[in-house]
Amino acid sequence: MNESPGAAAPSVAAIGHLDRRWLFEGLGLTIVIIALAVIFSLINPRFASVVNFINILTQSSYYVIIAVGMTFVITNAGIDLSVGSILALVTVIGFELIKEGMHPGLGVLVMFALGGLIGCFTGFLVSYVRIPPFIATLGMMVALRGLALVHSAGNMHYGLPSSVTWFGQGTIVGIPVPVIIAFLFALFGAWLFNHTRFGLHVRAIGGNREAARLAGVPVNRIELMVYALMGLITALGGLIMIARIDSTQATIGTSMEIHVIAAVIIGGTSLFGGRGTIYGTVLGALLLSMMTNALVIAGVDYFWQLVVMGAIVLIAVAIANLRERRVSALAFFPRSWFEGRT
Repeated sequence: MNESPGAAAPSVAAIGHLDRRWLFEGLGLTIVIIALAVIFSLINPRFASVVNFINILTQSSYYVIIAVGMTFVITNAGIDLSVGSILALVTVIGFELIKEGMHPGLGVLVMFALGGLIGCFTGFLVSYVRIPPFIATLGMMVALRGLALVHSAGNMHYGLPSSVTWFGQGTIVGIPVPVIIAFLFALFGAWLFNHTRFGLHVRAIGGNREAARLAGVPVNRIELMVYALMGLITALGGLIMIARIDSTQATIGTSMEIHVIAAVIIGGTSLFGGRGTIYGTVLGALLLSMMTNALVIAGVDYFWQLVVMGAIVLIAVAIANLRERRVSALAFFPRSWFEGRT
């Protein structure tokens, strides 16, 4: 049955209203972070030190960067479980090449190229071979981790040149370089997500893949580009991580996908695709890093930290499901409920 324009208008108005609600949810998350920071500071004054806050921002930098990429993937109604394994493989290969005498700049380019190629292959499996994203990235996660282990044989790599470690340990006017890179990249991600045709297409595909295709959106190509972008971004996050700790091994980045996905969902991005927020993602990554830092300062055992992180993931998904049910219900309410009666 064909719907009249008047019948379709309420849903459009409702969606516009709900997009504004996402902004208020970002504000709410900001308040939550500030409140938790105050509580943690009262419990343990060491948490409130400037040095510790800078440490939290530095620790969260690579999570922020990779979570920005994951926002595009999840908004596109996909998922990528392979980010930790991609990070491990590209860093052990890039690290070894640099240590064997390759120019550091070229070694970094190899890392980015490898990350992009892996992302392209994953995107090809998802968009053209039509393997479900969960299955495709799960298989890539296992295979890439295996390749990293085969390549490095479990050895620890360490001793990068100062030109590379600067990206993780350097400062500019007292501000850590990783924090500056993460901030600038978040701004770039927000621009790409909200103000470009690519970002519009990502949201359109996530909202309704078939409708986007009928509207002329190159669905397969955009999906492939999303996963390629995820691979490049993961390489960037990996570069900052290994530059900060000046080492890498095949087990680096284990469970990173859980941390990153949790940050995106906590930030307000829809698990079902179509809606996302870079600002919320950044806040989600900061919140998780802040809680991890507070647990470490409190002397909580690492295994209990994992329990807490798992609980946060479950709570975040439960809240996301409740939010989606509310969104689905509000989409059918009359326009006058949101814009005033005429």
